[in-house]
Amino acid sequence: MALLGALAACSGDESPSRDAIIAKIKSDPQMRGTPDEAAGCLADWYLKYATPQQIKEFVDGAAGDRPLDQVAPDEQAKAAMLDCLKSATDNG
Repeated sequence: MALLGALAACSGDESPSRDAIIAKIKSDPQMRGTPDEAAGCLADWYLKYATPQQIKEFVDGAAGDRPLDQVAPDEQAKAAMLDCLKSATDNG
């Protein structure tokens, strides 16, 4: 029983799922009509570049209007975002 309690306590540290991130993206009125591929791309980017805390804040609505370059300010993250969105719009 103690093991189950410990496992349950640890589960709160997990990042929200990809589906939860996509749902949050699509719930934003400014993102209305976002193709599934683009929303998935954004979710994958968050999972790769954002910390679990940043992802949780985003999904919970506690991140405000934080620009993505404040989530992951390095050039690799910026380039990955642009490539991902270009690919999603080219295929959409």
